[in-house]
Amino acid sequence: MKACFLIITCISLAALLAFSDRFEKESPDKKFVLSAADGGMLEVKLGELAIRQGTKAKTKEFGKMMITDHNKANNELKTLASKKKIEIPAKLSNTKQQIYDSLAVMSGEKFDMLYMNMMIASHEETVGLFQTESTSGKDPEFKKWADSKIPSLKHHLEMSKQLFSSESQPTKSNGN
Repeated sequence: MKACFLIITCISLAALLAFSDRFEKESPDKKFVLSAADGGMLEVKLGELAIRQGTKAKTKEFGKMMITDHNKANNELKTLASKKKIEIPAKLSNTKQQIYDSLAVMSGEKFDMLYMNMMIASHEETVGLFQTESTSGKDPEFKKWADSKIPSLKHHLEMSKQLFSSESQPTKSNGN
């Protein structure tokens, strides 16, 4: 009798563990959506900041591209999330707001360099997030959407690396 009870308990525990993701408050897909939305909102807000506070034309142009591209992606994500009954917050998370606030106090060439550095870090994180969803997500529509955005995100990453590299070059003096 004890052996039978033990076997039933083990089978029940195994089944519970196998299906435990159904009992999670937030599915991995929902976590992806919320994280992608938060990052997308940050990209737009930082792009707006780059237009206002950037000193170099290329920084401002990159900021405009971030606004255009990420607004488009954000709207697509909102539509898909709404269809799946996932509500996207209207404001940045505390972490993303702190990132924004830390850059908002900068100015001049220092702003340009730090903005491009943030774009590298942000896009590296975002590419990883989208690749994980693309390969490991459960919802086929989120997986497909994430996969479709990876080329553009990688392009943003490469552009930000190139611009950062040019921003961090010392200014040449005519007196030498």
